[in-house]
Amino acid sequence: MKPPLSDNGEVYLYADPYPQDAAKLRFSLNRVVAVKDSGAEYPLTVVNPGFQSETANRQRLLATAELPPGTYSGFYFTAERAYLTSETGEHEVETVAKSEVRPFPFEIKRGKAEVFTLAFRTRESLPAAATFTPVFAASIPSAPLTDLVGYTTNYGSNSITIFDKMSGEVHKVVATGSGPCNVVFDKARLRAFVVLSGEDRVDVIDLRSHEVVNHLMQNAGDRPCEAALTPDGKTLIVVNSGTNSVSFVDPLSNFESYRLAVGNGPRSIILDPAGTRAYVFNGLSSTISVIDVAARTLLATVATESVPVRGDFNRKGDRLFVFHQWSPNVLVFDVASLSVVKRLYLGIGVSSLKVDRATDRLFVSMKGSNRVDVYDPFSYLPMDFITVAGTASYMSIDVDQNDLLLVLSDRNAVQSVNLVSKKSRYISDTGVDPSWSAIMGER
Repeated sequence: MKPPLSDNGEVYLYADPYPQDAAKLRFSLNRVVAVKDSGAEYPLTVVNPGFQSETANRQRLLATAELPPGTYSGFYFTAERAYLTSETGEHEVETVAKSEVRPFPFEIKRGKAEVFTLAFRTRESLPAAATFTPVFAASIPSAPLTDLVGYTTNYGSNSITIFDKMSGEVHKVVATGSGPCNVVFDKARLRAFVVLSGEDRVDVIDLRSHEVVNHLMQNAGDRPCEAALTPDGKTLIVVNSGTNSVSFVDPLSNFESYRLAVGNGPRSIILDPAGTRAYVFNGLSSTISVIDVAARTLLATVATESVPVRGDFNRKGDRLFVFHQWSPNVLVFDVASLSVVKRLYLGIGVSSLKVDRATDRLFVSMKGSNRVDVYDPFSYLPMDFITVAGTASYMSIDVDQNDLLLVLSDRNAVQSVNLVSKKSRYISDTGVDPSWSAIMGER
C-alpha cells in the first residue's frame, strides 16, 4: 500500500474540455510545475499530457503530486510539441522552453488534498501563431449539490474522489488513511462511512462539508474490508478480514456493541432488501455466513463454489446471485431454503455483477472485457450487452437517471451509461485503483 499523507499535502489538477477555438491545435505537455512563494519549484506527475479535439472532449485529470505545506504563487506549464493545422496542412509550432508562472495563489495544508480546474486559453497560448506557450486559467471548483454527490474510493492512492453524478465533474478529493476499500452513505444523516483496511478503522465524513468528522476504531489486525449500514442507520456492520469476524457498531456513539465470528477470509457483505439479514462472503472457506441482524446471531453457514466474491438480490429479495473468483458459475440461491436453484455458466473471470431491482435484469462484467452483458430475468439467457470503456470492478444504478455507474479500475475512472440508450453520459478520472463508488439516489 502507498503510505498515507503525513507531513505533505496533495494537489490534483483537472483540465476542462478542450475549447472549440483550439480545434486546429494539438500539443503535448511535458512539465507541470507548482511554484512556492519562496520561488521553490515542485514538478507534478503529468497523467494525461495530450491535448486535441478528438481525445480532450471531457474533463480529465491532468497532473497530481504531493507538495510540502505552505503558500504557492501558481503553476507554469511547458509543452513538448505543438502542431497547428492551416489551409496548407499541419505544421509544427515552436514551443517556449519555460513559460511564466500563471498567478494563482493557493495553500497546501498538511494531510489535505486540493483540487483545481484548468481552462485552456487558446489566444494567450498562441498569440501570433509563431510560438506556443500553454496557458491555463486555474480555478477552485464549487461543491456539488448534496443530492447529486458521488464518492469513489481509490485504494491505490489513499483518497476519495468526489464528483457530480449528473455531469461526472470532479469537485474535490479527500485524502484518507491507508487502503480505502468501500464507502457507505447514510442519506438521512448525510454521513459517509469509509472503510480503511490499512488503518483498522472506519472514517466518518460529513456529506455537506466533505470533511472527516469522526473515526470508528476497530481492533488492531482487523483489516476491515467492507461495511453495510442497516436501513434505520443505527447499525454499521463491518467485515474484518484479518480476524474472520464482523463488528456491530453504533455509528452515533462510536461503540461496538457486538462481534460475531464468520467464515475464513471474509471479503464482502450485503444486506437483504429488508435489512433483516446480512450475508458475508468468505473467500478462503468458500462459504456464506447468514446473520440475523437484530439478534446478532449466525443463522447458517452455506457452502458455495470456489472463492465467493460478492452477491446481489433480485427485486423481491427471494433470490441471491453469487459470483466466484475460481468458479465459472454464478449461483442463484433461494433465500428461504438457502439452496442453489440455478447455476449460470458464465466462465471464470466475472469481475462484477449487478441486479437491477426495477427490472430484475442481471448485468455481468468479465475481466479483460469492455462490455457488460445483460441477462433476461426469467430465462437467465443473455439478451443484450453494453459497450463500456474498460473492465467494471463494481457497478451500481442511479435511480434518478436510470444510469449504470461502473468503476473502471483498469482505467482509473468511473463511467456512467444510460440503461435505455446505452450511451455513455461521462467518463470521470479518479485516483489510482478505484474500488468502490457510492452515489445519492442509488438503487
